[in-house]
Amino acid sequence: MNKVLGQVDKKGGRLYPWLIRGFQKALNDFDLHDMELQGYPYTWERGHGTDRWVEIRLDRALVSTSWSDIFKDAMLVDLKCSTSNHCPILLEPKTVMNVTRNRKLKFENAWLREPVCRQIVQDSWNRHQYASLYEKTSTCLEDVSARGHEFTENFKQRISHWRKVINSTKGSRNVEAVKRFQE
Repeated sequence: MNKVLGQVDKKGGRLYPWLIRGFQKALNDFDLHDMELQGYPYTWERGHGTDRWVEIRLDRALVSTSWSDIFKDAMLVDLKCSTSNHCPILLEPKTVMNVTRNRKLKFENAWLREPVCRQIVQDSWNRHQYASLYEKTSTCLEDVSARGHEFTENFKQRISHWRKVINSTKGSRNVEAVKRFQE
């Protein structure tokens, strides 16, 4: 943005408050605020070394509250430049890292009844046959965790199916259905 927000943004020259009021109202209407500039406060100059020398902070970064919440550690820095009457500014957005803890896999003994799970465990254990017990266990848990969806994704469907089978066999001695349930 290349505008003056207040008289404090200007050193020397005439005042022009009528421009400032309209600009401040627009910023308020859009919930924007000026980022603090690190370093020298003025980014533009004219008449350097004369009695008409004017310095103004024209260059700025306007951000919303939601943007500030995401980039809490962002910085706006002035970069020194001797070839122009404008000093470039650099916006360094730094996001705050949300650290999420890895959920530890809790192995369920019921998984061993699942052929896919049993195969994953056997393959992992055999693939690392010369590793220590700790290494075998760690890699086995990683493998089970990576492929766990293969044997857990349809638990609810299977439970619902077998509840129906059990309910349909109540009162009767349907041995075949009970055997299938126990498998």
